[in-house]
Amino acid sequence: MNLQQLTYLVALDTHRQFGLAAEKSCVSQPALSVQVQKLEEELGVLLFDRTQRGAEPTAVGAKVIAQARLVLREAQLLRELVQVEKGEVVGELRLGVIPTLAPYLVPRFLVGLTTAYPDLRVRVEELRSEEIMQQLKEHRLDVGLLVTPLDDRQLHELPLLDEPFLVLTSETHELATKTTVRPTDLQSSGLWLMQQGHCFRNQVLNLCGPASPTGAITYESGSIETLKELVRRHHGYTLVPELAMLDEVDRNPLIKRFEAPVPVREVSLVVHHGFVRTTLLTALRDLILASVPARLHASKASQKVRWR
Repeated sequence: MNLQQLTYLVALDTHRQFGLAAEKSCVSQPALSVQVQKLEEELGVLLFDRTQRGAEPTAVGAKVIAQARLVLREAQLLRELVQVEKGEVVGELRLGVIPTLAPYLVPRFLVGLTTAYPDLRVRVEELRSEEIMQQLKEHRLDVGLLVTPLDDRQLHELPLLDEPFLVLTSETHELATKTTVRPTDLQSSGLWLMQQGHCFRNQVLNLCGPASPTGAITYESGSIETLKELVRRHHGYTLVPELAMLDEVDRNPLIKRFEAPVPVREVSLVVHHGFVRTTLLTALRDLILASVPARLHASKASQKVRWR
């Protein structure tokens, strides 16, 4: 038994197909299959049921895979401890980002990160908040970039930003005549929402109150950009985070700020409590903060809107 076999075992569990697991592991399919089979022979049990649709862990296989993930994590931790002692920012960074942050924040710091640390390999994946939290606990991600607080004792949060909510309204909606808005103004009809499962939807509903469909069209989107276009081309309004409107927030009269205290969403870097690569985390934090206006930096005085 060796770490490479355990790596193939975990890859097969993650992708549930020999071909895909081999591709992601940068090895041929026969080589991966042979190593998994050797591990099964050594342990004397069948770890996967092979079917035409792929591979599914057996009952004992699931237990072995769970332990293999722990073994691989501990082996990686040994490497990371040495890197920390050397002050190195090297290896791989697996970063999970929620979809309502990724297109507006990641491009601001990603190139700077890889330029500053050329020996660092960065893998970014867009995932919903619950998926990021689960993968951090399973050590399938190193760092999450998402909205907090999470209220999870296994995870450590490093607040970065207090991102204000903005109102984007159509020219024909009654909110277009207002200079600033209050949460009580949002009870009117015409609100376009994110679809269920997005933390931003929960925050909007916590701010506005329950919403019920009105009119002939009900459209719940998975994209902030879609919501913006719906408002621009149809009647109604939507709430957007400031990073999504940063280039036009101060010159578009149809973008409305809230009256003080301004509601914000808290954006944080999140890691497992066992995360030891503090140099990397600090470097990532500093790059992100340098990439956005200082007014968005986290403040204890802000009115944070919860999503859970």
